[in-house]
Amino acid sequence: MRLSVWTAALLGAGALCAQDRWEISAVGGGTFYRDLNASGTNPARAANVGFFDGAAAGVVVSQTGRQRWGGEFHYLFQTNNMRLRTGQGATGAADFAAQSHAFHYDVLLYANRRDARVRPFVAFGPGLKVYEANGQERGFRPLDNIVIFSRESEVKFMLSAGGGVKLRVHKHALVRLDFRDYVTGIPKNFTSFPGVRLSGQFHNFVTSGGIGIMF
Repeated sequence: MRLSVWTAALLGAGALCAQDRWEISAVGGGTFYRDLNASGTNPARAANVGFFDGAAAGVVVSQTGRQRWGGEFHYLFQTNNMRLRTGQGATGAADFAAQSHAFHYDVLLYANRRDARVRPFVAFGPGLKVYEANGQERGFRPLDNIVIFSRESEVKFMLSAGGGVKLRVHKHALVRLDFRDYVTGIPKNFTSFPGVRLSGQFHNFVTSGGIGIMF
């Protein structure tokens, strides 16, 4: 009896997987951040803290059932150098080479069923982001009395939210456009000088396009 129950469960799981459609896509695009403010008791000690605009590339593995729900695992590599600047619209006064790796699983809600040729969707889910700073440390750097850069690697919990659209161009091929907002805390690559307050969360906006295969 116990064997027959396990056999039925395995057959049922296999049937569900057989009904799912899998997609693998390569994606690439642009990435930019919203700055945070660092300020001290002295108004002269203030700066915008963040990252320069950069490029992103990665891979997406998707599983789609018969209805309007699906799931995706994303990996995204980004190149965004760290920066400090002294005012709104000012050019970067200090920079430090950096990159990041984002891993997340998104739940997708599609606007229509999977047989549709065009499928808009919204997406949200949890993940992890690895910040890596690999710039050259110096004895003096502009604005280092406000925030100090450091060569550190840190893993931060991340929330992903956004949406996009998938367009089926062939029985086994698709193109996709995505927009995501990745939200994390501040990595320890940024260290505020004593007496300077740096708080908040980084919003990392990524716009990407890609091509994929379906099977």
